[in-house]
Amino acid sequence: MKQYHSIYLPQFTLGEDAFEAFPERIGKGKKAVVICGRRAWDASREYVLPALRQAEIGLTGEVVYGREATMENVERLEKDPAVREAEVILAVGGGKCIDTVKVVGDRLGRPVYTIPSIASNCAPITQISILYNEDGSFREIVKLKNVPAHCFINPKLVLAAPARYFWAGIGDAMAKHVESSWSARAGEALDYGSALGITAGRMCFYPMLEKAEKAMKDVENGVVSRELEETILNIVISPGIVSVSVHPDYNGGIAHALFYGMTSRKHIEERHLHGEVVSYGTLVNLMVDQDWEKLGQAWRLNKAVKLPTCLADLELEAADPLEDVLKVTMENQEMKHTPYPVTKEMIREAIAALEVYQG
Repeated sequence: MKQYHSIYLPQFTLGEDAFEAFPERIGKGKKAVVICGRRAWDASREYVLPALRQAEIGLTGEVVYGREATMENVERLEKDPAVREAEVILAVGGGKCIDTVKVVGDRLGRPVYTIPSIASNCAPITQISILYNEDGSFREIVKLKNVPAHCFINPKLVLAAPARYFWAGIGDAMAKHVESSWSARAGEALDYGSALGITAGRMCFYPMLEKAEKAMKDVENGVVSRELEETILNIVISPGIVSVSVHPDYNGGIAHALFYGMTSRKHIEERHLHGEVVSYGTLVNLMVDQDWEKLGQAWRLNKAVKLPTCLADLELEAADPLEDVLKVTMENQEMKHTPYPVTKEMIREAIAALEVYQG
């Protein structure tokens, strides 16, 4: 039986000149490969390539990861000569690109450095990768040997991406505090890592109440501000610290389980973003728990930035029984550990209560 527990905390650099840290973080004279999303690399290359030249880091190639985080893409990239020749891997893109590259690096024993092109999730610093089947359905969560070696965040790339990704990232991050603190109330003693992560999770919620609305306006206006930078960190870094620190039991809850249930409806998968749907699930989680203070705070922020507060915002009818959605929700792994028994009837009642709730 294993008698030790390791926590690998992320390292990151944030700023408009973040890539100037390449020499000390990656090292001069290395051979690197860029594995990227096509649009992400188009938006990033003018910032990344000069910094690589300055650090005397040579490129073995620029390889597009694919369109989905699949094991098939992982295996294709593993065999690519440019990837095999490289000493380090730079992952440039969104969450699915970065999750794919993290698995490639893990399997090849190469350090992965992440350059997120959007601020919508904590994939750039976590020790897991979420993989899908080629048809887009969920496949598995891969546990990796380590977190990425370093994450470089340039807010100019966030401004270059569609604002809706940042918007959805606000919703996804806020769920991390609600779910981790809720699921950890089951009564068992928390180990150090779980206590650390749950405490860090507060950064995913309370600073958002103060800064997210202003940060959203700054994204829409193309302005790099303190509020924007701090909100980026509370979308990418703070939830990632929770993810890598807490026991797996505390890494989920109703908000994410309901998201997976909602994707039973084709239009959710096609027209709504992950964090957008999760933000609605956060309100449901808080309504089930009757946490009126946090519910009011989260509901008012959702209203202010136009995140969902009712079923109509997700193109669903208030009278929809949601039987298929709730069946998948209750079967999801996120519902395996709850602080008290939760039934689909409780969730449906909370959804109904949200329809008339006014903050």
